[in-house]
Amino acid sequence: MGDADVEHELRESVSGLLDSRCALDAVRALTDKGSGWDKDLWAELADMGVVGLATPEEDGGEGGGMALAVAVQEELGRRLAPAPAWSSLVAQAVLRVADSDVARALLPEVASGAAPATVVAGRGVNGWSVADSVRATSDASGAWRLDGEAPVVVEALGARHLLVAARGPDGPRWFVAAGAAVSVRPVLGLDPTRPLSSVEFGATPAQPLCAGDGFEPLLAAARRTALTALAADAVGVADAATRLGVEHAKERRQFGRPIGTFQAVSHRLTDMFVGVETARALVRAAATALDDAAQDGAAPAPDSELDLAVELAASAALDAAVAATQGCVQVHGGMGITWEHPAHSYLRRAKADEALIAWPDRLRDRAAGRIVAAARRRLTTG
Repeated sequence: MGDADVEHELRESVSGLLDSRCALDAVRALTDKGSGWDKDLWAELADMGVVGLATPEEDGGEGGGMALAVAVQEELGRRLAPAPAWSSLVAQAVLRVADSDVARALLPEVASGAAPATVVAGRGVNGWSVADSVRATSDASGAWRLDGEAPVVVEALGARHLLVAARGPDGPRWFVAAGAAVSVRPVLGLDPTRPLSSVEFGATPAQPLCAGDGFEPLLAAARRTALTALAADAVGVADAATRLGVEHAKERRQFGRPIGTFQAVSHRLTDMFVGVETARALVRAAATALDDAAQDGAAPAPDSELDLAVELAASAALDAAVAATQGCVQVHGGMGITWEHPAHSYLRRAKADEALIAWPDRLRDRAAGRIVAAARRRLTTG
């Protein structure tokens, strides 16, 4: 069976589960309760083996690679599934790069879905960074404690482990802390299907995941995986919104014919479709590049072509999601902005994805800078 066949069957299986578990009314009922995410759905996804797809088998995962993992993430985004698959995928990426006994012991538990985990990091114009508001200290016995507050953390509610990029006495380090040992308070966000929280640390026991010089490789792994998976999620949202707009344009009639026959509508839907397919291709390329880098074994350079592929994919997908969901609302007219219609739910997810890590225009600026820098190096070396 070829890779395309495997991906197709995986998508069909995940889609079938989500069709039965993620009807819009059911998702809204769950998020209205403030439950964070669907524990039963998460258990079923774990039983299917999709939680640990990107993690090698020897580390307790399924060994499917990032390409299959983003295919699943696209399906989850398509149904606005209330499950912490994105944060768990990012946490596994950090643990795979961390060279410590703590990380190796924790990774199989996270990859199996038994222990949901999320990343606590700072936020800047270029994306994630060290969380300067969280400080790490150690006592004479070598025990570490975390203090401070991270104002915005994705899917911290219900997470068993928190992977924290904290400021230590000798520079930034990564730590793991128990979710039960911190104070987690919900934060009102634009997208209720992906809950945000503030996390407060108060002399919270923590274990270091790496030495001080290991901070940047872990941050790079977290950022690359987070952006690629978020891009896949955005593609799913954009595709769902496009399909919703097309179906409405076929059925809704004005002046005796379907509104999809009017150029103003058909051209917009075509642009939405092209945006989705372009973004999907770029996301697949970025995921394949991540898989290739993982097989090589050596850590990619901070400004490698891998970062270029990830940033181009993320910027295209995030823009495509916003354009498609806005177009979907416009095609539906006044009905599209009502609370009862799903169009606004997709728009909320798209706008939330856009602001979650780094803005698309900033990602494009960084990608353009990498291209120019590479061209200058080629000219210099002749």
